[in-house]
Amino acid sequence: MTRPLLYIIVFVSGAVLMGLEIVGSRVLAPYFGNSIFVWGSLISVVLAALSLGYYWGGWLSARSPSFGGLLILLLIPGVLIFFLPFVYPPVNHWIANADLGIRLGPLVASTIYFLPPSVFLGTVSPYAVHLSVTSLSKVGSTAGTLYALSTCGSIMGTLLTAFYLIPLIGVSNIIHSLGIILMFLCALSWPLANLHHTWRTLTIFSLVAISGFLAFTGWARAKTIFVKDSFYHRIRVEEDNKARYLYFNRTLQSSMNLDDPTFLRLRYSRFLSLGLTLRPDTRKVLIIGLGGGSISKIYQKKFPTMEIDVAEIDPEVIEVAKRYFYVQEGKNLRVHAQDGRLYLRRTPKRYDLILLDAYHADSIPFHLTTQEFFQMADQKLTTNGVTVINVIGAIIGSRSKIVRSLIKTLRKIFPQIYVFATNGADESSIGTLQNVIIIASKNKERLDIREIVKRAASLGGDLFPEPIEEINATYYEARMPTDDVPVLTDDYAPTDSLLHR
Repeated sequence: MTRPLLYIIVFVSGAVLMGLEIVGSRVLAPYFGNSIFVWGSLISVVLAALSLGYYWGGWLSARSPSFGGLLILLLIPGVLIFFLPFVYPPVNHWIANADLGIRLGPLVASTIYFLPPSVFLGTVSPYAVHLSVTSLSKVGSTAGTLYALSTCGSIMGTLLTAFYLIPLIGVSNIIHSLGIILMFLCALSWPLANLHHTWRTLTIFSLVAISGFLAFTGWARAKTIFVKDSFYHRIRVEEDNKARYLYFNRTLQSSMNLDDPTFLRLRYSRFLSLGLTLRPDTRKVLIIGLGGGSISKIYQKKFPTMEIDVAEIDPEVIEVAKRYFYVQEGKNLRVHAQDGRLYLRRTPKRYDLILLDAYHADSIPFHLTTQEFFQMADQKLTTNGVTVINVIGAIIGSRSKIVRSLIKTLRKIFPQIYVFATNGADESSIGTLQNVIIIASKNKERLDIREIVKRAASLGGDLFPEPIEEINATYYEARMPTDDVPVLTDDYAPTDSLLHR
């Protein structure tokens, strides 16, 4: 058997293993969120599998090593991985409903899906070392070469999956492809290994070291009064003479006037309440994403009989909102430390208005943008209920893909969609990056923009932009083309790619 063929097998198995780990986060996120617990579960399970695989591979190779045995060790994970997409949706659903907790749930799921194939892939390198060694003096160099090739394959699998495959094809397609690659490699390797011609030395080009990203932080004019790393963000609170600011990493999330904590200081926040104009009789509201609590505070003050629930995934954000932004729970405001989708799935309540304003720094959690999520929202809305989504994008041009993809997804479920570009819907503004407010209504009858403005005025100017006529100026009435963007699903939701193009 030729040594170059072993090099290829080791490289490919490393690439498949890391590709599976990266795409694994997309398998788990719709049911367990996208937290550090999910990534911690994935990484620990893969490391445990590699430890078992290395030991078992060494033990097997010491007995009766053969090239056929190596191919069996490669074929079994190929089959397991190929059939994984048929297994994980119902198992995810079962584990999520069992409510094992934010740590144990993703750990159990990761173990079921990724431990068995990863153990077999871990056996490949030590088994290949035994087959490659021709003399005792070369054991060290042979082992070093093969493990280096496996690591290079892992880097390639990581970059290829994260940078290209996830934005291009769905989760199930990626997993099926990883299984097919292993099975195809087995089918191809056996006849090649039995050819009796001599191969020349195979040159393996190592990957160039990846340049790190430099984080540039400018001098802050405001003083920093709080900094903490949570499981989800680096939370920072700053303050100047007039206002207090909440940052996740480097992105501004909320702003509060010190002399009036309920004043809606950020422009986009004065468009989030437009959903109330479509349901002026709103009694129950769910807000997904707390931030500094601007909307929840003004609703609590202005509508004392309104029942307000807030789902915020990060407990540290809740504590910061209460301590520094004066969010106070009461009889009409309850804050739940839970992923918004998990909360929506488990709550027995039905809401008149669901407001989605959840961002992880500068990215939107993909599992809060999918058709399956909005179908769940539709089921938890009352008759003629309304969903409001805040998204950063444009209306036209290369930066509009996330907005148009969301609209295409929402059209599958809701009969009426309204779009407001908060910087203005004129030709000079619609191509710029801005907060876009998308409103999806279950009402089959469309409301005229003049009636929306009229109802906003009756609800009070402190909720909406001043002058109130700006609502009309930001309303984008034309139907947006969506042929070149995907419907977002749990299986295929390339939100990072759509956001940052």
